[in-house]
Amino acid sequence: MLRALSRRQFSGSGAMPRLMLESDTAILLSLPVTPVQMNQALLGCKKSGEACIIDAGDQTPQRWVDAASAHGLTITSILQTHGHVDHVAGLAQTKELLGAEVKIHACKEDWAIFKSAPMQGMMFGIDCPSPPPIDVEIGEGDEIKVGEHRVQVLHTPGHSPGHVCFYVESEKLMVSGDLIFEGSIGRTDLPLCDGQAMMASLERIKRDIPRDTTLFPGHMGVTTMGKEIDTNPFLR
Repeated sequence: MLRALSRRQFSGSGAMPRLMLESDTAILLSLPVTPVQMNQALLGCKKSGEACIIDAGDQTPQRWVDAASAHGLTITSILQTHGHVDHVAGLAQTKELLGAEVKIHACKEDWAIFKSAPMQGMMFGIDCPSPPPIDVEIGEGDEIKVGEHRVQVLHTPGHSPGHVCFYVESEKLMVSGDLIFEGSIGRTDLPLCDGQAMMASLERIKRDIPRDTTLFPGHMGVTTMGKEIDTNPFLR
């Protein structure tokens, strides 16, 4: 199980992705990026040395390659929870740097949102180039291998039609994107949001995800499923 490291030790954005969670077999690095402080993440398998970037918002991707290398890892895939601009602002630069063999995994139901990212950027003060096409379409029930870890895809629409969470059962970890935050949830007032679908997705994870699962959200701090069930007003 991934263990959360000291918040005091790792507070602040810093210049390089920082080690946030660690177990005997996995590590998770993170750095808040873009003006809205989106938590980009890198999940690595210690045994194989393979790693994935989750939500490529950072327009300076070389530091992710350097951080991965410092931990003995090589980035082999890019996973996207959804297509909003803060989560894809650096996708074009990241894909160009890593090369064609590193595939972008995303849900096709969000492709219209991916394509609108430059326009979204104008609203939020983010200069975003057009994202490259999705290489691998993913959806409910799919599994993505990151070294020896099986990353399960959970389709959790609401914040966007094709929003997904990434669940690693062996590590008791879920990267929740903009579905659920510490004490809050993602917005449902943007184009193509669906408040009813969001509530259904929240009920689904409340039912299906164990309480001792660590939640790594797209914004704000690390939390647990149990804490959110007990204290998050949107799950009570």
